[in-house]
Amino acid sequence: MKRKKLRGPLAVLLACVLIIGSVYPASAAQTGGEGASDGTAAVQAGASKTAASPTYNQELARKVLAAMGVVTGSQTTAKGLKKQVSRRRFAQMLVELSPYRKKVGTTVKTSLYTDVKKTDPYAPYIRIAVENGWMKGNLKGKFRPTQTVTLQEGIVAVLAMLGYVDSDFQGSLASAKFSFYQSQKLNKNIKKKAGGKLTYKDTVNLLYNVLVTPDKAGNIYGQTLGYALDANGDIDYLTLVYDKLDGPVIAGEDWRSQIPFDVSGAVIYIDGSKAGAERIRPYDVLYYSKKLNSIFVYQDRVTGRLNGVSPDRYKPTAVTVSGTSYVLADQDIAYAVSAMGSYEIGDYVTLLLGKDGKVVGIGGAATLNSFIGGIVLSTTEKVSGDKNSTDVKKYITMLDTLGETHEYEVEDLKGFSENTPVEIAFDNGKPVVNKVSLSRLNGTVNADATTFAGYRLSESIRILEYDSSGSYSSIERSRLAGLTINFSNILYYHVNADKEITDFMIRGVTGDSYRYGILLSATEVASPEMMTFMGSYSYLIDGKQGSAGSSGQIFGVQGYTGPAQFGFGGDGSVTSVKMLGSISVTSITLTEVSDGKHAYRIADGVGVYLKQGSSYYLTELPKVMSLSNYELTAYYDGTTSGRVRVIVAKAKE
Repeated sequence: MKRKKLRGPLAVLLACVLIIGSVYPASAAQTGGEGASDGTAAVQAGASKTAASPTYNQELARKVLAAMGVVTGSQTTAKGLKKQVSRRRFAQMLVELSPYRKKVGTTVKTSLYTDVKKTDPYAPYIRIAVENGWMKGNLKGKFRPTQTVTLQEGIVAVLAMLGYVDSDFQGSLASAKFSFYQSQKLNKNIKKKAGGKLTYKDTVNLLYNVLVTPDKAGNIYGQTLGYALDANGDIDYLTLVYDKLDGPVIAGEDWRSQIPFDVSGAVIYIDGSKAGAERIRPYDVLYYSKKLNSIFVYQDRVTGRLNGVSPDRYKPTAVTVSGTSYVLADQDIAYAVSAMGSYEIGDYVTLLLGKDGKVVGIGGAATLNSFIGGIVLSTTEKVSGDKNSTDVKKYITMLDTLGETHEYEVEDLKGFSENTPVEIAFDNGKPVVNKVSLSRLNGTVNADATTFAGYRLSESIRILEYDSSGSYSSIERSRLAGLTINFSNILYYHVNADKEITDFMIRGVTGDSYRYGILLSATEVASPEMMTFMGSYSYLIDGKQGSAGSSGQIFGVQGYTGPAQFGFGGDGSVTSVKMLGSISVTSITLTEVSDGKHAYRIADGVGVYLKQGSSYYLTELPKVMSLSNYELTAYYDGTTSGRVRVIVAKAKE
C-alpha cells in the first residue's frame, strides 16, 4: 500500500526585472487600488526576480496565514475580516512573518515609547518591528499602539522587510514606495488609498503577497523563511500544514485528554477524508493542530514477523518486518527493538506508521488484536525450520493485501488450495491460520469510492489487484470509483466491527495489472490427445517489438492481429492474450473519447499508433486528434472500468 506523504513541489521560476523610471507623481500615488497608473518607481539598488505565477488566491492567503499563526481562525471569518488592525497588532503580525518569529520574549527591559508599557504583551513585538525599521513612532515619542494602521504604513513596513531602504528610492519617498508596491504586485486584492485604514482582510492579502514576492536580493521572501512553494509560486499549503502538526498521539481510552482543545468541535480527517470522532479506533495515530482546530488520523499499520533491525540492535534506526524496511521515528521506538527492549527477532509485531511513513508505535501482534489477510499462493511439505528439528511439516505461502508474502505452518493442507482466502490471527505471539468464508458481494462502487455492496470502504483500506499470472499491484481507493465488482472478481475482503471493508483483494477489475499493445501474430497448437497446448506470439508494446511463448495454454487468438491485452509471467512467458472492445471515435479530448452514445476515459499511458497498411507506428495523441484528418478507433479493456488502452489512427484520404 502506498504510504501517505503529502509534499508540495518546490518549483520556482525566477526572472530578472530591472526597475528604472521616473518618480510616481504624488497625485497618482494617492489614488490607490490595483493598476492605478502605468508609472514605475525608481529603485536604485538591485534587480528583482519574480515567482512563477502566484494565484494570489484570497482564500488560500487566509488559510496560509492562519496555519502560520499570523492570524487566528476568528480573524478570518466574514465578520473578523472586516475589523480594523491596530498598529500593535500589525507589529505582532510582522514579527510572526519574519525570522524573529521564534525569538520573541514575553517582556522588555525598557519601553521605547511612553504609551507602551514594558509589561505590555505587545511590547516585545513593537521593539522588534521598530529596531528593524519596519515601523516607527511619532516625534512626540509615542507609538500610538491602538491606532489603526494605514496602507502607507503597511507599505513602508513590508518593503523594509523585503530588504529595501530609503536610499533605494528617488524623489518623494511616499509616492516612490507606493509605485514600487504596485509594480511588485503587493497590491493584489487590496483596494485602498495610501491613507486608507487596513482591515484584517487587507492585511492578510498584503502579508501573503509579501510571502510570494522576491526580496531585494531576488529570493522569494516566503522561501527565505523556510516555507515551500508550489508550481505556481504560491505557498504550498499542504506542506505547511503537515509539517507543523503536533503529535503523534497513539489513540487509547483517554486520547481526547491528550488533545489540547475541545475535540467535539474539531475537524477530523482520517487518512485524508473527513470523519467523526467515533471513527477513531484504538491504536490509531493522531496528529493535531490547535491553530486549525483539526485532528489528522492515520490508520496505516503493518503486521508481520520482525526479521531484523539495522544497523544493529545496539543503536537501531530501522526495522525489517515481513521483508520490508521501515524507519524508526524516535529513540523510544528504537529502544523497544534494541537489545535492551522487549522484542526479539522472529516475534510477530504490528508497526504503527505516522504521517511520513515512519514507525511511531510498536506492539505485539496479539496485543494489538492484529491480523494478516490474503490468499494462499502455494502449499508445501518440508523439513521444519525449527532449530534441532528434522520433522517434516506442512506449510502454506500466502500473499497479503500489502503485497507481502508469508509462510506459515499448518496442521493439514486439506482445503488450502491456490487462491483460498485466509486470515492469520495471533495467540500468545504465535500465528494461527484460519480459512475464511466469504459472503457473496456484488455491486457498484459509488462515485466517490466510499461505499460498496452496503459497506463503507475504509479511508485506510488496503487494496491489492492480483491476476492469474501471479502479478499484482496496490491501488488507491479512488481507482474503484464507479466500477462494478462481481463476486467472481473478489479473492478476499475483511469487514471490521464498524462495517467497513478494511482489506480488499480483487482480480480483473481495473485491468491496470496488464500490458496493452498490438498483437502482430499468433501461432497456437492444441492437441488434447497429446495433452499439448502451446502458443507463440509476437507483439508491439510501447512501440517496441517482442515475442514470447506460452506453455500449457492457448488463448484462441490465432489469425487475429490488432490491439490486445497481454499478461506476462515472471519468466517472461505469455499468460494471457485478450482482444479489446472498440468504438469508432466521433469526439475526443486528452482524457476522454466518445462514439456519440458512450464515453470512455482514456487510461494513463494509453498507446497511440498510426496505422499505414498493415504496419503500426507509435505516435502521440495530440498529433492525431484532428477527426477531419484522421479516422480514430479506440480500444478499451474488457474489465468493468472500460478504460481506453489503445488508440489507432488512420489518415483520411
